[in-house]
Amino acid sequence: MYVCGTGIFISPTVVLEGVGSSVGLSLLVWTLCGVVTYCAAMCYAEYGTRVKKSGGTYTYIREAFGDLAGFVFLWTQLVLVRPLSVVLASLASAEYIMRPLFQACPDMAPTTSKVMLGFVILGFFVMANMYSVRLGARLQTIATVCKVFALLSIIVGGLLHLCQGHTENFSDPFRTTTLKPGNVAMAIYAGLYAYGGWDNVNMAVEEVMNPHRTIPICILGGLAIPTLAYILGNVAYHAVLTNDEILSGIAVAVTFGERKLGLFKWIILPCVAISAGGIANAVIFTSSRLNFVGGRDGLFPRFLGMVNVQRRTPQPSIITLFLVAVLVMCLGDVRSVIGAYSFFKAGGEFLGVLGMFRIRRKHPATKQTYKVHWLFPVIYVVFFLALSITAVVYDPRTYLVPFLIMLLGVPLYYMSRSRWWQSGHLATFNRWIIMICHRLLLCEHASQEAG
Repeated sequence: MYVCGTGIFISPTVVLEGVGSSVGLSLLVWTLCGVVTYCAAMCYAEYGTRVKKSGGTYTYIREAFGDLAGFVFLWTQLVLVRPLSVVLASLASAEYIMRPLFQACPDMAPTTSKVMLGFVILGFFVMANMYSVRLGARLQTIATVCKVFALLSIIVGGLLHLCQGHTENFSDPFRTTTLKPGNVAMAIYAGLYAYGGWDNVNMAVEEVMNPHRTIPICILGGLAIPTLAYILGNVAYHAVLTNDEILSGIAVAVTFGERKLGLFKWIILPCVAISAGGIANAVIFTSSRLNFVGGRDGLFPRFLGMVNVQRRTPQPSIITLFLVAVLVMCLGDVRSVIGAYSFFKAGGEFLGVLGMFRIRRKHPATKQTYKVHWLFPVIYVVFFLALSITAVVYDPRTYLVPFLIMLLGVPLYYMSRSRWWQSGHLATFNRWIIMICHRLLLCEHASQEAG
């Protein structure tokens, strides 16, 4: 089932800024992102009934384009997408904790303090997931409850404000300042970030009962609810706040609480901070399964597939994610992370959808196959190509370095297949890591069934 993301608490500022402070265009962006995501999700609904293997996007890319494409996808997930997602959630949580302390002058909130607080939040969830799977699941339940409670409070408060006749912020909804293609692309990426998570239902398709019926219903219902909630949430923001107030900082819910919720804000704001941290917890929790699949297929180092003997938690995989995330955290800015994250995450989903017609030939339909119209993959592929080209052309600095890091996966794949890799110094290094995991972390290799 789709989990409503925390993007609604941090993306509205980026979206509104990208469309030139136009209320109408910002609402259109949120709606467009929901429609485009639905097209991709319906393609994945067919995958779930046609390819009976776990692994989600990685499995579909590997089935369609081979081991090289699968390795590059996993490499991108390991060094870019997953760390960027964890960092984004940790920094968003830190932003909501720090912002009330600098409400009168939000620009004076020191970036260094937010980054250090982000380290603390990230470390907490890393330790929780290393200690116990059950503890991580309980923290996720708490974060989800806080997220739903905060979002409902904002929607109800904003709609009540609107029903009282306060419609002045919607008097000229399509008035805009300057509209630049690169900024519009960033706005769409920010909107897509809020819809992230729809593909997780296919991560464990082998464990789903009656996938022909269950997966399409989960995706349809799981996307309709967040789309409606996001549109209503943004209507609530714009009903209460002016454009300048929304653009004053990423933590838009803080400003909303100051204007509308009174003392009740001290209940809502901690809920938002906890829900943002919950995204980091969820990514840490799910990344271990993805790393296990890569280890199972022989594409990743074996130590990433190890689990603690007593706790049964994938501690080497979690520590690796933590170390990469610490390096990314030094960027220290939500805006600089959200675009790159959405670009590469959507890029993986783009490759997954692009391989649909090839997978249809490799895996013929049965009576249980849910088949979507060919327009769904075509719409998503064309949309993503246009969006990506626009983003790279108008803002190459944001995407060029991460793109080069992604391409580094190509030589790494061929190196991993060479004798030098398998029997040289790197093989020795891998054995040392495995020995350290055995002796210090008390870890062993997980079987395929444990994943």
